[in-house]
Amino acid sequence: MLLLAAAIGGGGFISVKYLLDWGYSAYHIMFGRFLVATICLGLFYGRQVPKITKEEWKAGSILGVLLAATFLLLTLGLQYTTPSVNAFLCNTQAVVVPLICWAAFRQRPTAAVVLAALLTVVGVALLSVTDGLRLDLGAVLSFGASIAFSLQMAFMGKMLARCDSIRIALVENSVVAVLAFLIVLCMGGKVPALSWGAAGNFLYAGVFCTGVYFVLQSVGQRYTSANKTALIITTESIFAALLSAVLYGERLTLRGYVGCVIIFGAVLLAEAPLGGKKPVDREPGIH
Repeated sequence: MLLLAAAIGGGGFISVKYLLDWGYSAYHIMFGRFLVATICLGLFYGRQVPKITKEEWKAGSILGVLLAATFLLLTLGLQYTTPSVNAFLCNTQAVVVPLICWAAFRQRPTAAVVLAALLTVVGVALLSVTDGLRLDLGAVLSFGASIAFSLQMAFMGKMLARCDSIRIALVENSVVAVLAFLIVLCMGGKVPALSWGAAGNFLYAGVFCTGVYFVLQSVGQRYTSANKTALIITTESIFAALLSAVLYGERLTLRGYVGCVIIFGAVLLAEAPLGGKKPVDREPGIH
C-alpha cells in the first residue's frame, strides 16, 4: 500500500508543476487539491464522520497542521526549482524521521543513520547549490517540506496505535482544506480561468495524490514502523524523476544525478544499521 502511494504521489509533482506554469499560486493549488480530496473522502467514508472521537479530532488536527506546512513548502519550492529536484529533496524522510524519533521519543539512531544524514547534506549540496555557491531557494523550501512531512510520519506512528486510520485521514485532509482556504482569503490574488487541462490536474492531484495517497499511508503505516514507512515513501522521488523526464521534458545535470544517487544511497543506508542488530518493527495498531 505504501509503495502504491509512492507511485501515485510521484505524478503529483508533475500536475502541480503544470498548474504553477498556468498561473495558479501555491495557495490556490493547495486549497484546490485538498478540497477535492476532502469531498472525495466524504463521499466514500461519510458514515465514519459521526464516529470520530475527540482523540482522533485532536490527532488529525495536529497531523493536518504538519501536512499543511508540508504542502505549502513543497508547492512554493516547486515554483523555484524543477520537479525531480523538488521530489528528491521532499523525499529524504528515511534520514530525517529517525532523527526526529530520537529527539521526540528518545529512540537513539544508529551509526548508519548518522552517516546517512551526513551523506544527505553532501547530496543536497550537489543537487541544489548553484554555480555561484548559493543555495537555491526552491531547494531550501523543498527540504523544509521534507522535515514537516517527517514530523507528520513520526507522530502518526504514535497516534495510529490508539486511533482509526481512516478517521484520522478524514480529519487531516479537512483541516488542511480549511487552513488553505484561510490562506487564500488572506493572500488574495486573481484566480486563472479553469481550463479542462487545469481541472484534470486538480482532480488527479486531489483524488489520487492527496485523498487516496493519505488513506494508503494511514492504513499502510499500521503494519510497519515510521522508519520503514519513510523509506518506502521515498521511492516516490524515483517515480517523479521518471515521469518528469517523460512528461515534462526535464533533464538533470551530471552533478544533479550524482546528488540524487548519494541522497538515495543515504536513504538506503539509514535502514541498514552498521554492525548492529536488525531493528524490530512496531506491532500493528488496533483496528
